[in-house]
Order: sequence, then structure tokens, then C-alpha cells
Amino acid sequence: MKKRFLTITVAIFMFVLLVGCSTNDTSSASNKTKSEKVLKNTIKVSANDAIKVYQKKYPKTDITSLELEKSFRGPVYKVEGIDELREYQVTINAKNKKIIQNSEEELDEEDQNETTRKNESLDLNKLISVKRAASIAENAAKGDSTEFNLEKDLGTTYWEVKVKNGSQEKEVKINAQSGKVLKVEND
Repeated sequence: MKKRFLTITVAIFMFVLLVGCSTNDTSSASNKTKSEKVLKNTIKVSANDAIKVYQKKYPKTDITSLELEKSFRGPVYKVEGIDELREYQVTINAKNKKIIQNSEEELDEEDQNETTRKNESLDLNKLISVKRAASIAENAAKGDSTEFNLEKDLGTTYWEVKVKNGSQEKEVKINAQSGKVLKVEND
């Protein structure tokens, strides 16, 4: 009798444990997907506003990259820039424009010149918005946008948008001024 009671108790415990684990896994995966989907909808600060916050902090520098990502604090912009001697990074809350963190670091000797600065600085004129970039990327890759990076390559400033559809993830590169899709590739 005791043996049968113990077996039933262990079986019930294992069942509850397995159901609990699978429920937690499903809900955390579901929450992760929901949080990734709404990144573009949770921001209240535009990329242009984040750029202005950076430029107010470091006015005589050029911006070399901008990233919008989800962090434990909520959505944040990470803006990086350079001048002839230093590189700078500012992390900005994408809901209220407050600077969360900023740092400066001396450039390596070979990077301390005006040519590097000109080659790496982004073209920020007539920049399309994060929401427009998200819409273009989602249409091109048939999914939900999860990350945004503003970068430059071969003289072209572009948005690199990660788009997720189920377990598939794609990167969509979009001209940051015209909105033209430059490339769609599997990640």
C-alpha cells in the first residue's frame, strides 16, 4: 500500500513538474516574441531625436552608427561617433530621451585622422524613420522586425533590420534616405 501510494505521489509530482516547465517555456517564448514584435511600437523617441541628444552631448563629432535594441531597461538607442582623436558612445532611453550611459575612448593611432572620420560618418540627411524602415523590411522579408542598426558601407548609409518569422530570421538592408531595399539575406 505504501509502495503504491509513493508511486502515485511521484507520478503526480513528475506530471505537475513537466506541465509547469512546459507552460513556463511556452509563455516565456510567447512573451519574448511579443516583446520583439512591439519594439518599434514601444519607442516614443525617433532616431532623429536620439541623434539630436547625442549631438547636444558631443557637438563636434560625427555619428558612425546608431542601434535600436531592447534592453532590460526597455528600448534604447546606442549612438556611436568619432572625432579625430576619440570615439564616443551614448545610450539613450527610447521612451523619454534620457541619457542612460555615455563613454569616451581614445582612438587607435592609425584611426586618428580626418579620412577615417569622413569614411565612417553616416549621412543623416533625409533619414527615413524606424517605423518606415520596419514597414519596408517586414514587407520584404514577411515577418516582424526585431532590431534596427543604422550603418554605412561603400559610401551608402543604410538601415539593417532583423526580421523574424517563426524560427526564421532575415536581415534586410534598406537605403536610409530612399527606402529602397538593397539586400535581403537569411541570418
